[in-house]
Amino acid sequence: AVPQLTSDLLEYHLETLTSRSQEKEFEHFARCLAEKELCPNLLPQTGPTGGGDSKVDTETYPVAESIAMRWYQGDAGAKERWAFAMSAKRDWCPKVKSDVKKIANTDREYSLIYFITNQFVPDKKRAEVEDTLKKEFGIPIRILDRSWIVDRVIEHDCKDIVVKTLAIDGLTINPTRKIGPR
Repeated sequence: AVPQLTSDLLEYHLETLTSRSQEKEFEHFARCLAEKELCPNLLPQTGPTGGGDSKVDTETYPVAESIAMRWYQGDAGAKERWAFAMSAKRDWCPKVKSDVKKIANTDREYSLIYFITNQFVPDKKRAEVEDTLKKEFGIPIRILDRSWIVDRVIEHDCKDIVVKTLAIDGLTINPTRKIGPR
């Protein structure tokens, strides 16, 4: 029998990422999930990490309207420039502030910044941080936390992304699953 991915198992795996040094895997996972759930036109990060990077973990690239019309999800990301930052740091609040500041200082005219974290973020704190950063930098911020990740993976059937990117022991893609109308 193939082990099933449950919300409890996924939450535990997300909670313990840093103890397994899976920060890069988390960034890859978060980008793949964002491509499926938010917008498919994301650039993968290349080059060095840290000080020499472009200050974003990924960003949208322009897509022709005729292509964007074929997407099943919204197409706002096809025309706008969105920045994404991903983090597995336990202390997410200073990290989002630091990442947003770096992104805003690039002067690339981003219309939206997403911050995806493996941590739980209380709604009140999320709203407070989003509002404060928008006032300070003039760019809307969306913080997506572990609750959002688990919901998207379990409820929207994105388990294959977890299997491909996070290497949870014993999990494999169900070989009997076939793509089609049913």
